[in-house]
This record gives sequence, C-alpha cells and structure tokens, in this order.
Amino acid sequence: MKERFGVVVVGGGIIGASAAYYLAQKGRTVLILDQYDVPNQLSASGDHLRAFRVSHGKDAFYSEMAMRSIPLWLDWNTQANDKLLVQNGFLELAVQTHGFEEQGLQVMKELKVRASKMDKDEVRRNYPMINTRAIKYAVFQPDGGTIWAWRTTGAIAALAQRRGAKLRSQMKVVSLVKEKGAIKGVKDSSGKLWQADAFLFSGGPWTPELLKSYRLPIKVTRQHQLYLRPPANRGRYRPEHFPVFACHAKGFYGFPLHIHGFLKIAEHKKGPPGKPGGAPEPNPAFEKKCRAFLKRFIPELASFTDSEASICHYDNTPDGDFIIDRLPDVSNGYVACGFAGRGFKFAPLIGKTLAELISGGKPELNLHRFRLGRFKGRG
Repeated sequence: MKERFGVVVVGGGIIGASAAYYLAQKGRTVLILDQYDVPNQLSASGDHLRAFRVSHGKDAFYSEMAMRSIPLWLDWNTQANDKLLVQNGFLELAVQTHGFEEQGLQVMKELKVRASKMDKDEVRRNYPMINTRAIKYAVFQPDGGTIWAWRTTGAIAALAQRRGAKLRSQMKVVSLVKEKGAIKGVKDSSGKLWQADAFLFSGGPWTPELLKSYRLPIKVTRQHQLYLRPPANRGRYRPEHFPVFACHAKGFYGFPLHIHGFLKIAEHKKGPPGKPGGAPEPNPAFEKKCRAFLKRFIPELASFTDSEASICHYDNTPDGDFIIDRLPDVSNGYVACGFAGRGFKFAPLIGKTLAELISGGKPELNLHRFRLGRFKGRG
C-alpha cells in the first residue's frame, strides 16, 4: 500500500517548516520534501542571521504583521527552549528629515508600537561609533532585533517532527502529477510518486522552476553579504550594546557581533539576476561599497581586514508583495513564495496562516495583497 499524507510540503526552508509545524499541530499528517538538507546554506533561509523590525515606512499592513508575529516568535522561543528571536532592538539611521523613517515612526505611533526618535546627541551618547554628522536623526524600535535564521529553521523543522511530521531531505521534486482538477502527487528525481490530500510549494528561489507551467512572476537575484571582524573596540559591538541597524536610503543594514566575533553587513537593494545555488565568491566591488558606507556612517569599521563573503538569494515579485495563495487550476495545491529577504521575520504568522488556509478555514490574516491573480494581464 502506497504511503499517503494529509499534506506534502515541498521546500523545507523557514516557510515550509513553519507551515508543517502548524499543520502538524492541527493533527494533519505532514511530509516535508527538500532537495538538500534542512536547514542548508543554499536556501533563502540558510544564513546565520535575519533582522526583525516593526517599521515598514508608511506600509502599516506589514507593521501590523510584524506585531502579530512577535507573540508567535516568543512562543517559538519557549517551545524550542532557545532564543531564536533576540529583541536587542532595531536602529534606523535617517539621512533626510521627511522620509521612510519618519513615515514608519508615524505608523508605529498610530499602532501604539514602542518606538522613539533619537536626536544626534542621544545617538552619540548611546552609540558613539556612529558618525552623527552623516545622519539627521535615528529611530529606535525596542521590539526589533536579531533572528538566528539557521538555528530557527532547524528548530522549527525539529518541532514539526516532534508533532508527527516527517522529513525527507536530499529529495528533489521534479514534476507534478495532476488528475481531474487536482494534484495527485509529486514525483522526485528517482521517479517516486508522493501522494497527499494537499500540497504546499514553498521552495523559495527554486519555486518558479518547480512550478514552471504557472509562469510565476518571480525574478531571482543574488544578494551579496559580508561578514567582517571589527578592527578595534569589539566589545561595544556586542548585542547587549549595539542593535541591528539599517539606513534605508543607502540600502544597507547590519548586525552586532555574533559568530566568532564577526558582524554582518548587507545590502537590501536588489542585486544582479542569478540562479539559486553556487558557492559564494569574494566580490571586490561589493566590499568597496561596504567600506564606503561604513566610512561614512561607522568609520572605525571601515578599515576591517578580516572578512568573509556570503551570498543569499531573493525571490522577487514585481510589486514587492508576497505570493500566498491556492494554485488557480487545482483544488489542493498552494504556493508561498516571493519573500525576497523580508519573509523570515513573519515566518510564524505566515506558517500559521498557511495551515489555516490548507485546512479549509478562514485565515486570520487578510491575504488579498498576496493573491496570485493580481498579476493577470502583466507582460
């Protein structure tokens, strides 16, 4: 007799693992299939760190999503007996008076979210490493902070398995088998058919390849990251003294010290197109951009000599919003992708929402902005 599951989740990154966790919590029999290991460094959620912030400029919807995610994150911390989210704060560096940061501060005030505007003197007192001549002011969000991404993906996949989910790694899904308006199963590269009542495709940047016939409007970009060791004053970059920071106008964000005394700096602006996978390679042009940014905003870091390159991939939609929806021609297929480096912070809320959607209930989260049909008619 062939093994059959309630739900097969294709893609064991943070979104797939989170959905599996909440589906298993609902009593569904779940199988996670991933072409690599879970977690793995090639996945969109395979890096050491991700940032958690509440502010999204004037977009109150994402700020509300962030706030709704916090209690779920804290529950994950409890369930995993680990600090997966560390709320050591998020600091936005504003280079113009009326911009993204001011818009976000106004939204946070309206939502009654804790946030404070810091003038230059206050920034200098709290964070003397920051060159206050380069900024107008800063906004501090105490609820923001650091997500241990790699650890979180592994922990949530383990919690899902503890609740009965099964995981098959090194299992590459290559095709869908449809029958009478539904997905009968998915085939792996060995030809084995995996059958279920419902299927979730959450393969990050691999999703467009997996769902070729749907022509998902996803563009994959390679995002360069740099891990550097501060050349001096390392103690004041520890998480208890230095928050996650971002300068949205310049596109850069960074973290306090973490693994082996290194801190991470990266650029959120879309990188060059590229297929997922492949080893990270040094990028002198990106390193030069990082040094220029640091020289302006955190000068003492700009002379770093010890560094390591890294790559992650963004799966970008044309409008920047996620795709969370049922596939249009089948009754039992669902897709979650297009998270472009922003989805991790909402992972527990998205996973819970997917579990509600797949189980036939009405999700608490309004999914109108994330519907796949919004791209109809686009070239």
